[in-house]
Amino acid sequence: MKFTKKQVIISVFLALVIISCIIFVPAVLSAKNEDNAAAELSEIYNDQFVVTKSTAGAFTKKFEVTVQSEKTKIVYDFDVNDGEYIGEYYAENVNTKVNELLQPIVGEENLVMSNVFQNGLQQDITLDEANVENATVHILVEEDISEETAQQIANTLKAQFGEIPVLIEAYVVDEEPIFEGVKTEVGQFFQLSKINAESFIDFKFHKQTFNY
Repeated sequence: MKFTKKQVIISVFLALVIISCIIFVPAVLSAKNEDNAAAELSEIYNDQFVVTKSTAGAFTKKFEVTVQSEKTKIVYDFDVNDGEYIGEYYAENVNTKVNELLQPIVGEENLVMSNVFQNGLQQDITLDEANVENATVHILVEEDISEETAQQIANTLKAQFGEIPVLIEAYVVDEEPIFEGVKTEVGQFFQLSKINAESFIDFKFHKQTFNY
């Protein structure tokens, strides 16, 4: 059996159409899910979000999405389940205020990633309004921090929130190109309060721990 030139062209065309549908249609639908999530979250929180990463599929109603505010550059994680969004937007705003409080102590070149455990907040609050029972501070640095610096961090948090337990972990990445790359990636693609030592498992670093 011989195929005519016209039949061959038609067969190739149909094959390309099928391949395109298999590859591109799911990608378009996934992108649509991400765009919808960003738009709906922007409306819910009166912010302007862009998606930085997600597990959205073409036909899934349950997925994870990470968005960054174009206004503040803060990154937030949300679980999406059939149009319902579960995340800690307001709690992360509190953590960000703590980061800003501590930034002058650790140096502007380093990345502060605090968690003062304010889960369940339904509105923005000030640091003075925060009811904090304990605090964890993770810091991405190029060189070891001193005991004096760690003590100053703890003293600042205790002055703000009272005599709470404070855990400080410094992740020391002492190669400058790697440090800058990790700092940029973490700052743009991860909710900072969720960062811990396991987040840096693919990079060469050592850890300092302080408890107060």
